[in-house]
Amino acid sequence: MDATDVLVIGCGVSGLSTGILLQRQGWRVTLWAKNVPPNTTSNVSAAVWFPYRAFPIERVLAWGAAAYTTFRELLDTPASGVILANVLDLHPEPQRQDPWWASSVDGFRHARADELPAGYGDGFVFDAPVIDTSIYMAYLRAQFEAAGGVVVENRTVNDLSEAFAVCNVVINCTGLGARELVHDASLRPSRGQVVRVRHNGFRRVLLDDDGPNSLAYIVPRINDIILGGTAIDDEESTTIDNDETPAIVRRCAGLAPKFAAITAADILEVKVGLRPVRPEVRLEVEQVAPGRWLASNYGHGGAGVTLSWGCAAEIVERLSAQ
Repeated sequence: MDATDVLVIGCGVSGLSTGILLQRQGWRVTLWAKNVPPNTTSNVSAAVWFPYRAFPIERVLAWGAAAYTTFRELLDTPASGVILANVLDLHPEPQRQDPWWASSVDGFRHARADELPAGYGDGFVFDAPVIDTSIYMAYLRAQFEAAGGVVVENRTVNDLSEAFAVCNVVINCTGLGARELVHDASLRPSRGQVVRVRHNGFRRVLLDDDGPNSLAYIVPRINDIILGGTAIDDEESTTIDNDETPAIVRRCAGLAPKFAAITAADILEVKVGLRPVRPEVRLEVEQVAPGRWLASNYGHGGAGVTLSWGCAAEIVERLSAQ
């Protein structure tokens, strides 16, 4: 294997993170992408560290823990757009067990009664990185290019033979695009709509995945706040649903009354993205022909950012072992 020639397909968080870690091991990397920041699915992400709809749990736990550590390190780099937040993950009933990911985060505890909004019986409190993708994605690309990486924009790949025609090591980070590229029928879209609003000083991340306001989340970022959201499986449209926007705001007001005061003038932007949901994240390296290697890194559900550095590190480790 030529350790100085790698082609990554995809310029979302998975592709850029993998490319950067490859560079740190001395590989020369080129990246082909149909879409680049700010026009990637990763840019729509809220994004707070949280392993949402990603499997299997055992592997996700390791990937998420590794990424959590890296994001904590990036707190010392303001240009990255990564900040630390206190998170309250709400549940309608008391939870008998701690969540499976509790060991990966700092400051984990159950919420006090006075922290719970009406309609909730429990909550998990912890500290987690918030990754402001409006800053972070551009930061990743700048880091990749500063290290000599080449990004080829508007490059659609219809068949992997196109990539192998120019490179013997190819990494597939195409997200939902892998359905067509490698005919992966197990990938399904989950439509997510979010509302970006003016910052009102609210600082805590609130999440409700199974309670009276679900699906709802409030993610304060550096200069704005993301309100979400939706998770509509098998919905392909990325057209904004104008009826859903006020419904998202209402659900978020159920988590924090301060957001009942949100008006149309406070809404800065509405975005829609398609989560690449799969029964399991596909992360593997295989020899597809003598001297040719294909790495797959896609299907992260709603946890692409959360798992990004952990998955990238495993890809680099596996390729380096070949």
